[in-house]
Amino acid sequence: MTVTSPDPAHGSRLHHCSVACDGHKEAAATISRRQRSFAKDGRLPPFDGLTWSWEGGLAAAFAAATLPARLRSVRTRLRGRGFGGQAPRAASTTQGSTKDFAMSESKVGKFNKQVLASIDGWCDELIAGLRDHGWWASSSPVLPEPLLRAMRKEVEDLWDNGDFIQSQSVLGGTIYYDKKHVFATEIKSDKYLVSPRMWHYTVTLTRELVRRVNAAFPEMGLSDKFIGNKLNMSVGKGAAFDAHLDVGVAEKPYNRKLSLLLYLNDSWRPALGGEIVLLGEGQTEADAAKSHPDSLGLPVTLPPTSGRLIAFWSDKILHKVKASEVLKGMKDYRVSYVIWLLGEEEVQDAPSTSRAADTSTAETAPTWAL
Repeated sequence: MTVTSPDPAHGSRLHHCSVACDGHKEAAATISRRQRSFAKDGRLPPFDGLTWSWEGGLAAAFAAATLPARLRSVRTRLRGRGFGGQAPRAASTTQGSTKDFAMSESKVGKFNKQVLASIDGWCDELIAGLRDHGWWASSSPVLPEPLLRAMRKEVEDLWDNGDFIQSQSVLGGTIYYDKKHVFATEIKSDKYLVSPRMWHYTVTLTRELVRRVNAAFPEMGLSDKFIGNKLNMSVGKGAAFDAHLDVGVAEKPYNRKLSLLLYLNDSWRPALGGEIVLLGEGQTEADAAKSHPDSLGLPVTLPPTSGRLIAFWSDKILHKVKASEVLKGMKDYRVSYVIWLLGEEEVQDAPSTSRAADTSTAETAPTWAL
């Protein structure tokens, strides 16, 4: 994804950005009111232009919620590296998002409290796992089942809305190629109306974990201004991910430090496959095998069950994903959501030698699933 710093011209407060972007005083008042409410009980400090979505993200979301449906349906798609050029066929039939703003102030507060309570329950284990082994995986769902189901529903709504496009990967650090039967999108402010829970999960989790992980590993220097994310949907037919690290010469964002992987697959069963395999340290499987992975409790194979959270150092742990299948339509689609916590160093542009894959033959979504 392309990570940019906030534009100073938009101001450091959400209501400033709101007025600059759309001039709607009603939206500005709504945003300012919600900011004060969020900050009042310590749930979240006022958003002040921190990243792709904190950079006026709630401003855009709440402002959009006040616009007429005919204007809300106007959509802008930004495709960063790691995404192919052709959208799934669902995009040609969608009418755009005309959903009503579904998360009231009280619902947002309750949701954020659930996420923060969840972090309290497993964060010490995560810190210990990262310190001792360089990775950690939850043994049970990290969020309540109703919340996970609601988040899965939002992902499927994004699919129906045409927001997923062909996912890409990098060969040799410079050449992009399509990941067959894998589609992807990003959770940003323009997705808020369709996926508010995914958005609030992203913001609440990352802001809290940056603080806690920095306290435990100050040498990592995690940024509270930039993050990256990618939401993957695998549609079966043997969809897999080759062994890789989450860092690469030409893979944005370039300063990934910690990978946080959440699964949203409430119908997963062994017949569907798609397990992730953490292999060890190194650039290749051969390197990982020589790195004494047993000392790290590796290799390990982990099923992508709903609510499982996996964390690992992005530049250390080589991992791959086994082939996945779909037996009963969309409910069997494999959903993984990765958030990358980034270092404070300045984000650089891609090397001039990188070359995007030819998108003229990009795969479309299977029509039977639409």
